[in-house]
Amino acid sequence: MDSWWDESGFWQGLHTLFDPVRIPFFRAAFDARLGDEKSVRILDLGSGAGFVAAGLADVGEWIALDVSFQFVSQLPDGAGRGVVGDAARVPFNNDSFDAVVCSEVLEHVGDPETVVAEAARITRIGGLLLFSTPIRSRWSRLLLVEVAQKWRLTRVLPENLHDWHRFLTRSELERILTTHGYGDTEIRGVGLRPSQWWQAVRALISLKTLRISHAEAGRRIGLGLTSNMRIAVIGTAQKLKETNLRP
Repeated sequence: MDSWWDESGFWQGLHTLFDPVRIPFFRAAFDARLGDEKSVRILDLGSGAGFVAAGLADVGEWIALDVSFQFVSQLPDGAGRGVVGDAARVPFNNDSFDAVVCSEVLEHVGDPETVVAEAARITRIGGLLLFSTPIRSRWSRLLLVEVAQKWRLTRVLPENLHDWHRFLTRSELERILTTHGYGDTEIRGVGLRPSQWWQAVRALISLKTLRISHAEAGRRIGLGLTSNMRIAVIGTAQKLKETNLRP
C-alpha cells in the first residue's frame, strides 16, 4: 500500500505542493466566518489520508471521508475520525456539519454537481464550503495534462491522474454553487507568479532526473495565490438557503 506520509512517495508531493496554499487560506476562512463559534464540526469530503484535517486539526472536530479504506486508514492521530463512503451519497444527516472541505476532489468524480449538492445538504444554514480544484481551460490542459502527465520527456504525474474533460470552468463552478444554495463566494487563482516559473522548471527537471523526491519538488515549486484563474482555483462559499434536503 502506498503511504501518503512517506517523504519519498508521490502522495507526499501533493502535500508539500498544495498545503502551503490551502491550509492558510482555509484557516483564514474559518477564522473570518466561524471564528466566534466554540465547537465546529467539519467534514473533509474526499479526504485521502487527511492532509487538510491534519493541517487544521485545531480548528474543530473533523471527520475525514473517502471512498478508499486504504486512504482513510492512514489518517494520522489527532486528525479526526476516518469514514469510508461515497462523496455522491454521503452517509450523514441533513444539516449535520458547520463546514465541508472539498479539496482536489471535484475533478476526479463523475458528477461534481451531485457532490456539491451533498455538501450543501449536510451543511447547516450559515455553514461553509471550502474547495480547491483545477479549472478547465486550454492552459490547464497543456500544463496539467499534456506536459505533466502525457509527454514522455516531461511527465511527472501518473498518466491517468486527471481527465481534463472532468474539470469545471469557473462559470460552471459558480453556477453549481449558486444552484445549491451557496453565496458570499470568494474564489482566488492558484499558480505561479512569473518570477517563479524557472524555479518550478528546475524543480521538475530535478524530479524527472531522480535527483529529488516528489515532496522536495513540491516544496521547491512554491505555489501561491494569484489573480490568474485559468489553471486552478481555491475558494469558500457560505450556505444561504436549503435546496437538497433528504427526508
